[in-house]
Amino acid sequence: MDDCKKAVTSPDKPMALRTPSNRHYSAAYLYKERWFSFVYQVMALSGIEPKTVAEVGVGPGVVGDMLRATYPGCDYVGIDIDSSLSPSVCASVETLPFATGSFDATFCCQVLEHLPFERFAVAVGELKRITKRRLVISLPDVSPFFFLRFSHSRRLVPWLWHGLSLPTLFPRRHSFEEHGQHYWEIGKLGFPIKAILRELHSVGFKGIRHFRMAERPYWHFFILEVSE
Repeated sequence: MDDCKKAVTSPDKPMALRTPSNRHYSAAYLYKERWFSFVYQVMALSGIEPKTVAEVGVGPGVVGDMLRATYPGCDYVGIDIDSSLSPSVCASVETLPFATGSFDATFCCQVLEHLPFERFAVAVGELKRITKRRLVISLPDVSPFFFLRFSHSRRLVPWLWHGLSLPTLFPRRHSFEEHGQHYWEIGKLGFPIKAILRELHSVGFKGIRHFRMAERPYWHFFILEVSE
């Protein structure tokens, strides 16, 4: 496909999808908390026993194997715009070559921040279109976060065990040039969590569940149910 190409690196081209290359996914990338994030992704499908799953943004390519181990017989399709990552299908998140409701569940984790924010709702709408039951996305979040864990605290103070996001009193402006890949992040100036939820509601999602990993609060997960 024409979308099958390596990421464009110039920030002067706003239509570029800024994604890492296969060189990015070295052993240093797969540190402990990163592996935890893959576990959280697979756990997010609990209760639906998916038969078909799509992952948009395959990264280092480990989630597919974890899904097959967790759900034997599950039909997994990896999708990425970068052919060097060897996806099953090479395509853009904004134009996915699948029929409506093709997959029981779809993952799109740490991907959408590589698009300008004005294209966020379009991409989520396309992810929703191909998903029959559950969409799982994660986004970077730099907002302050507090959690407390000690013996028996899960029962006594479950909200502290899972963590609590705090408001950013003096949010910093996000610099595309400084970061090199992300156009925006939650908690930066102009991108509070309410802006993300507003966009998700505009696409048609209701009763949105979301949480941040206590092990790595930078990852903010959103569990989105697709209405029948």
